[in-house]
Amino acid sequence: MKFKFDVKSFIAMMFAMIWFLLLIIGVESFLLDSFELAITWSQERTTTYLLNVLIVFALFLVLMGIINRFVISFLVTNVIAILLPVFSYFKFSFLGENLYPWDLLLYNNVFNLLPNLYKEANVGSALVGIVVVLVILNGLFVYMLKKRPKPVMRLPWWVRILFVVLGATYLSAFIFYRTFPNMEQALKKAEITNITFNQERNYEQNGFYGAFMLNMQSAIVLAPNGYSKSAIEDIVKKLEKEADQQKTPTGEKPNIIFVMNESFWDPTLLEKIQFDPDPMPFIRENQTGWLLSPTFGGGTSNVEFEVLTGFSNNYLPVGSVPYQQYVGDTQPAAMPNYLKGLGYDTLAIHPYAKWFWNRENVYKHFGFNEFLDNKSFKDPIYKGPFISDEQVTKTIIERTETSADPMFIYAVTMQNHTGYAEDKYEKFDVKTTVPDDIDDVYNVLLRSYTQGVYDADKALEQLIDHFKDSEEPTVIAFFGDHLPAIGKDYRLYKIADFVPRGLGESQWDLGDFEKTRSTPLMLWNNFEAPIPDIDHLSPNQLGPAVLSMAGIRKPVYYELLEQFGAKVPGFTRDVKIDGDGKLSREIPADAKKLSKEYQLLQYDLLFGKQYGKDAVK
Repeated sequence: MKFKFDVKSFIAMMFAMIWFLLLIIGVESFLLDSFELAITWSQERTTTYLLNVLIVFALFLVLMGIINRFVISFLVTNVIAILLPVFSYFKFSFLGENLYPWDLLLYNNVFNLLPNLYKEANVGSALVGIVVVLVILNGLFVYMLKKRPKPVMRLPWWVRILFVVLGATYLSAFIFYRTFPNMEQALKKAEITNITFNQERNYEQNGFYGAFMLNMQSAIVLAPNGYSKSAIEDIVKKLEKEADQQKTPTGEKPNIIFVMNESFWDPTLLEKIQFDPDPMPFIRENQTGWLLSPTFGGGTSNVEFEVLTGFSNNYLPVGSVPYQQYVGDTQPAAMPNYLKGLGYDTLAIHPYAKWFWNRENVYKHFGFNEFLDNKSFKDPIYKGPFISDEQVTKTIIERTETSADPMFIYAVTMQNHTGYAEDKYEKFDVKTTVPDDIDDVYNVLLRSYTQGVYDADKALEQLIDHFKDSEEPTVIAFFGDHLPAIGKDYRLYKIADFVPRGLGESQWDLGDFEKTRSTPLMLWNNFEAPIPDIDHLSPNQLGPAVLSMAGIRKPVYYELLEQFGAKVPGFTRDVKIDGDGKLSREIPADAKKLSKEYQLLQYDLLFGKQYGKDAVK
């Protein structure tokens, strides 16, 4: 059949292009909560705007080539193009994060999250408009199926192939922009940069579809240079020789309890704001040091990933979420798997939905015997909308008292999760006062946040008081996962002069990154074992520190962590802290060889053939 690209076909394709031009403006207006901001973005970043339009148009071309029906392809393209930003809007409203490509690998999480998102998000008229559009599109789709009207155009096989090739090539150029010929240079000329370290700005500047496509490359992890069976075996042999010098511990195995407290931080560091009384007197008196978190304002599972595996997010693509992307099988390096081999009963506690961050699957791969989610509690104590820190403490005590074996418990609290509305609590134990130059709305938000800090401090004191008098030897590690996000673009921290003002992190020095990544860390035991001397410590180093205090023989793999940690105890993308407390952006020269070995072994255990499996026994 000959292809006749007549006026009707031309008008149809022009209609599709014009529609997609308008669709991008509508989507950005929805995500930015402002039509004016969307128009300004399209005018100031016209090339970026047009590239976003072409991403959707390229998807349309691919579907046209496959389906060969204009209306059906158009409708399917619109459904996909609208649903993705809608899910992103809801996710950002609840978690403070945009929709990433790897979220689609866990589509069940999206549906499980919907009821919570509906309660948390202020959707307004914009969502109503999106729903109306979807209803209209689906109505047209049903009409097409029932009435089967005459096709707008029919394409011969070679045109269909051409459409698929053109569309797929354009989309692939975005996905593989670092390796696609000349694509990275072309994007730079168009002033498009994948701002992986600040995804909020990434989506705002590059548009939703542009940032979403650029992020797809983060889901691809290639083997580092030098990875081979012989290289891993050499690393393991060296570590085994060095680890043989460890003294074999004797005596009773203690309970090991980790409490990762949601958004726990010391708000009194905001010197312009007054707190009465001190919201965290117990932890202040007993604080061991600081945990240097790899995240700010969210990404709890990435902190947890480092603690439980000893792996570092620094060796993974920027913006990646290991729990969602990479942990798909048994992880021999995970601490629960190792301790279970020593006779420990391993228990995870998180009083929220088990699908959150894919924990229900990850915890199985990590070796937890049991996982207590929010539905596992009978008549729990609530504080605000979430199960309280007090309840977590009570549950930890109950489980250690009823277990015949030593217990490894990893508890992740939920009470102080983001959402610091005025009515979060019925009463407040700490009065907060902001100066006149700070909007009182931040006083309201801080008051709710600080109440969570106050309750966390009390709950930990209850936990310590119990084990002070317990005959069971017990080790406890308490820390915050990250600072709270209060206001967009570090708003609270900037107006309180905790960090410099200005767009994003543009005015920051290394000390500012250190401050915004440091959360209180407290290590404790009830059998007078020495407490490690800590200034700053990254989560990947917490396992070796706790097992040393517990007097338990560590896996060979921890020898590498300790050697690296002696040189770089603080290890994040934004700032490194060496053994002398010096801050730097890059890995110190004397630690680069160890860093390479660390990277190779981590890749082998997480993605590779696990040639180094003996190192985690």
